[in-house]
Amino acid sequence: MRRWPVLSIRSTVLLGIAMAVLAPTVTLWHLDERLTRAAQEPLIAQNRQAVLVMTAASLVEPMWTLDEKSTRSTAQRALDEPWVNSLRLTENRPLAQPTLLTKAGVEPRQGVFLKMPILREGEMLGELQIGFDPGQIDRALADRRHATILLAALQVLLSVLVLLAVLYRRLLVPIHRLKRQASEIASRADVAPVRWDRRDELGQLGEHLNEVHVQIDGLFDQLEAQKAELEKIAMHDTLTGLPNRALFRELTISAVADARRHGGRLALLFIDLDRFKAVNDTLGHAAGDALLVELSERLRAAMRASDVVCRHSGDEFTVLLRDVKHWDEVAATADRLLKEIEKPLRLGARLVGVSASIGVALFPDDASDHETLVSHADTAMYVAKSLGRGRCSFFRADFNTQLLLNLQLEQELRQALARDEFELFYQPQVDTGTGALTGCEALIRWNHPQRGLVPPLEFIGAAEHCGLISEIGAWTIRTACAQIARWKIAGVRFGSVAVNVSALEFRSHRLLDTLTAAMADFGVQPHELEIELTESVLMTDTDTTQVIVERLHALGLPLAVDDFGTGYSSLAYLKRLRPSKIKIDRSFVRDLPGGDDDRVLVQAIVQLATALGIRVIAEGVETEAQRDFLRRIGCGLLQGYLISRPQPVEGFERFVRCDDVAALAATLPEPVAA
Repeated sequence: MRRWPVLSIRSTVLLGIAMAVLAPTVTLWHLDERLTRAAQEPLIAQNRQAVLVMTAASLVEPMWTLDEKSTRSTAQRALDEPWVNSLRLTENRPLAQPTLLTKAGVEPRQGVFLKMPILREGEMLGELQIGFDPGQIDRALADRRHATILLAALQVLLSVLVLLAVLYRRLLVPIHRLKRQASEIASRADVAPVRWDRRDELGQLGEHLNEVHVQIDGLFDQLEAQKAELEKIAMHDTLTGLPNRALFRELTISAVADARRHGGRLALLFIDLDRFKAVNDTLGHAAGDALLVELSERLRAAMRASDVVCRHSGDEFTVLLRDVKHWDEVAATADRLLKEIEKPLRLGARLVGVSASIGVALFPDDASDHETLVSHADTAMYVAKSLGRGRCSFFRADFNTQLLLNLQLEQELRQALARDEFELFYQPQVDTGTGALTGCEALIRWNHPQRGLVPPLEFIGAAEHCGLISEIGAWTIRTACAQIARWKIAGVRFGSVAVNVSALEFRSHRLLDTLTAAMADFGVQPHELEIELTESVLMTDTDTTQVIVERLHALGLPLAVDDFGTGYSSLAYLKRLRPSKIKIDRSFVRDLPGGDDDRVLVQAIVQLATALGIRVIAEGVETEAQRDFLRRIGCGLLQGYLISRPQPVEGFERFVRCDDVAALAATLPEPVAA
């Protein structure tokens, strides 16, 4: 598609002026030429006729008197007329030759010829023929056209000059001012509004641009304020107002570059609050946010103006210390921060206290860039947590080795789930009085391709850390239920199977769904399956725990408290949660019956549980003396190496079918009152 050229306003106006002036002129010129031709043609014809008549009249007398000289002179005068090309005179007398006169350069036959007889008193003296110029009217019109063109050109020139002056004064100058005004608006130049005295459309447009200038300045000021606010939001944590991870990264990179140039040292502290989730779950997220805001203020107040405190994410903070002279300065700062964090804080009507674990990485000792500093400080923080929380740990190179080992272990765990390398072992539980099998505990083992049988203590922690514990727990529950179904078909007496549930798995919404689905899929009755939880799990977030326990009771599943005595051992939770069984931790059984303190504690636990109608099972029973003492004080159930080690399915089935259980009962002494 053809596109027309784009003209400027000035060119367009000039073209419009030219067309406005030339078009009427050309039209009038054509009209005038037509009218002139129409008017001139009769006049020229009359003029020609008059010349013919006058010449004929002038020739009458010379021809009558036979004055050839006068005749020729009169004819020559007629030929000298402007529009006469030729003249032919024929006389009616004997031997007279026609007179033919022609202007130079003119063909005798060219022209418009008019004839007229020459008469005197009715007697014909001869005939006159005059040839007139055929282009007479065209030449006349050409002369007039030339004059008209000159006049039109003068008119156009004068019109253009006048219009250009008006255009420049009334249009181009205001447009130039408008352009300058628009440029100032676009450049946001700090200039006063343009003053417009004229009241025409351009003046109105200029005043409107002044209003637009004011509005745009206001909008730009508003946008600048919003931009500054957005930059602050983008670079600062919205809750605490501290620099966020992005800004901390930029500041750390700059500080590292400056320290590298001047040979300085830096320290990066990675702070993670201990058990912050318990505050959120117990008091609500609003209380957790208030705690974070207060702690951020404490951290900021405890640091120098040159140091940077950042909220890394969630309940994690990072601190950049500049101009570090020695590691003991960093240690002192970390201790000061730990004390500030551990100060009790009132949230509503409750006094809340938290601790923190701090990891430290130094530049250039431990790392030479921001990412590595943060990574090493994070690694050191996890080491501090593993050492008991509420402390500080400096990064060491061997931490990375352990971290790599943990990562490798996590990868192998994922592969183990995919390759079905896990196996359940079963450790029998027997009645202390009769020696009869009452059930067993399902204990997971890992059949590692290279390391052989791996006990749970070596991989459960890693599974919890990498988030695989829920999948492993679900596998354990379904595998135990499937084994219960097979034993029921085979007629194997197994009592009930106890399955351990970790803290993370216990609070997962999938636990109840997994239990319900597994029991339905394999036809397991509630009394055939038992859930074991540590008392530390039950004591954390008691409201949520109460809800989950009530749902387990609704399913009819008995609940056992594992490792009883190692946690909080609160009478309140025993009354509220009403477990069906408590398991005395092996640490209390190990020194029985010789350890006086252990003997008193175990006896008190048995009496308490008996009073509440809760069955008691002792773990880690390895000697007959331990067995005898537990039976005498009324401990109802035993579990340990004395009865049997954890066995694979085949070993447990052999244990159930042998007569050793009955033989064991025969060796037990009679119980006495506790």
